[in-house]
Amino acid sequence: MRETLYIRLRAAEPGAPLAYCIASSEAVASFVIERAPLDALATLAVQRRVVVLVPSADVRLTAVALPARQAAKALQAVPFALEDQLADDVDTLHFALGSRRSDGSWPVAVVAHTRMQHWLQQLTEAGVRPDAIIPDVLALPVPDEQQFSLLIDGAEVVARTGADASFVCERDDLPLCLQLADADKSRTLRIVIPRDQAFDPSALEWPVEPLHGFADPLEALLQQLDLRQSIDLLQGPYSAHQDWLRYWKPWRLAAGLAGAAFVLGLIAHGIEVHRLGGEVAALEARNIARYQELFPDEVRIEDLSSQLAQKLSSLSGGDAGPAFFPLLDVVSRAIGEVQGLEVEALQYRDSALYVGLSASNLQVLEKLKQWFEKPGTAALEVQSANAGSQGVKIRIRLTL
Repeated sequence: MRETLYIRLRAAEPGAPLAYCIASSEAVASFVIERAPLDALATLAVQRRVVVLVPSADVRLTAVALPARQAAKALQAVPFALEDQLADDVDTLHFALGSRRSDGSWPVAVVAHTRMQHWLQQLTEAGVRPDAIIPDVLALPVPDEQQFSLLIDGAEVVARTGADASFVCERDDLPLCLQLADADKSRTLRIVIPRDQAFDPSALEWPVEPLHGFADPLEALLQQLDLRQSIDLLQGPYSAHQDWLRYWKPWRLAAGLAGAAFVLGLIAHGIEVHRLGGEVAALEARNIARYQELFPDEVRIEDLSSQLAQKLSSLSGGDAGPAFFPLLDVVSRAIGEVQGLEVEALQYRDSALYVGLSASNLQVLEKLKQWFEKPGTAALEVQSANAGSQGVKIRIRLTL
């Protein structure tokens, strides 16, 4: 069988050396890691299978139970099944599936189309065509109920907290992320510490099991990588059977049309506000600003009263319930007082308000939790907090 070229794609400056390894199909323990710029690997990729590991900070792992037994049908249903759990519009996201499990669930990896296109553009410009693209965290061992698997990787820590759960954070943020994932400090941390990484695991307040002896993070990842149990992101529109270069231009065109529509919407709105004039215009502008603060996906405002009524009806399934407006008021006050937060999605059901937020860093989440400790607010439950290259995505649940 032909050899495999493994490349670890990083968020580095163009032309920066990347870790790579050429391994035979029989290799199970010996992986010699070398470094070279991406454009120097094109000749090495000839006649070899190419597997690219990408940063997991840009990928969300989850699982979903679906009645579909065929991967193609399950892939069509996944965006609708996960829509309520995601802060971003599903049309902007790419979904990839792992192998169906015995309990009927499908492991899922979610990544923005823009990130997939960026990675593929980098590889294309370097003359490298990948056969598989795998989130690097999936090369860490699947932890059991008593363990987490971590990798010290320069200034970052890659952590796998379950078969379908992970996070990537800065070293300084590791205690906070671990607290969110294991508040009882009951898990043992199996930490891979490559030889060139200065890291003291004893400073953590969790039980630790350090693993030494690896020369490079990629070597540690390849020791554990099982492609049959991973999720290849080259699915759907990015399938290896498709010419994915065709998908780049239509996305650029769509972005341009969306931008033009946004500008035209602003112009039309400006004309309407100017016509109203005076005090009425000022009041309308304040109302629109508050509405867009709570619903940032609503760009074009034609009839504020009608759109607000429709939005409230869609959020609550037709009946806002007695808790909806008090919870909405709490969210508005929290966003106004805790700097660095933006509302990306709202949903109300079963007397609870689910809010998707974006933040610049995890410290903002701590400030938000402290704000909700004050009397007269609401009960806060942090359902997820994922740090990536686009900032921190947070999903919370509020009840009275």
